[in-house]
Amino acid sequence: MTTRDFLVEMKRLNVDIWMDGDRVRCSAPPTVLTPERRGELSRRRLEIEGLLRAADRAAGTSVVPIERGGSRLPFYAVPGHNGDVFCFLRLARRLGPNQPFFGLQPPGLDGDSAAIETIEGVAARHVAELIGTQPTGPFQLGGYCLGGYVAFEMAQQLRAIGRDVRTLVLFGTMSPPALRPLNRARAAVHGWTADRIRGLRAVAVLPAGQRARRLFEKLQRTAASEETRARNDLVSRRERVEEATVGAAQKYRAKPYDGRITLFVASEAATRSLDRPLEWSRYAGRGIDVFCGPDSCDGDSMLKEPSVGAFAQRLACHLDTAGLRRAAAHR
Repeated sequence: MTTRDFLVEMKRLNVDIWMDGDRVRCSAPPTVLTPERRGELSRRRLEIEGLLRAADRAAGTSVVPIERGGSRLPFYAVPGHNGDVFCFLRLARRLGPNQPFFGLQPPGLDGDSAAIETIEGVAARHVAELIGTQPTGPFQLGGYCLGGYVAFEMAQQLRAIGRDVRTLVLFGTMSPPALRPLNRARAAVHGWTADRIRGLRAVAVLPAGQRARRLFEKLQRTAASEETRARNDLVSRRERVEEATVGAAQKYRAKPYDGRITLFVASEAATRSLDRPLEWSRYAGRGIDVFCGPDSCDGDSMLKEPSVGAFAQRLACHLDTAGLRRAAAHR
């Protein structure tokens, strides 16, 4: 469940959450804020604060400010297939207040626009907005997971109209050959098998009574998730965006890019995975830079603590720190 989905669920339970100065406050009916939900509120505090502060600023635009301050050249980042731009919040915080950082939210999440079903179409929409507010560039772009395809296509389109793309960073983005149907089928089987083995090992060490309770709780969570999905409009919109993004990535035919690509890979082991990230070298006319995260990191945790610190440190070395007269164009 993303932080947006969590907030929607809280609203359904009549839990009000708001900003009071620099603090996140909430009120709820008796018994609703269980210890588990209080724990989630505490764990997601930074993301909730970011969502609340950006809600009014992001109206009518796909450009969502995550860090608005600073005089450096802004960094624009495309989220993964679920469109949650606040997956970048910890990364932006690690880069510091002098590095402007904006997330690019895909069409279809706001309820006013439809999801776009091609990578080229999503990229064109983002490019038009960036050109409208920062006409001459230069630009620094990044994308997480499948969002990397959108960032890659944005770089292509910007170059095609004569704009300078200083930086293109792909975070955990599988290479185009890795999206071929046979390779994805192998990856799906491998992932499903690994998940089942981990789950069985975790349950096997529990006493018999706890094993039964664990299975019963999992069934309850699955049922609750299905019930929420059926009645939650935001969840439905997010699912449509996810479906459109995955379909768009599968249809996308990447062309060679006349520039350099920086690859952030979860770990050294991930370079040998079925995501085949090093094959991005086929599409980078000026080569690739590769940085691997800690051995314990995977694609789901690379933008979370503690792994995000290593990626933020390396990203800071790649970003252009020169000042820009209109670095705060989206303020």
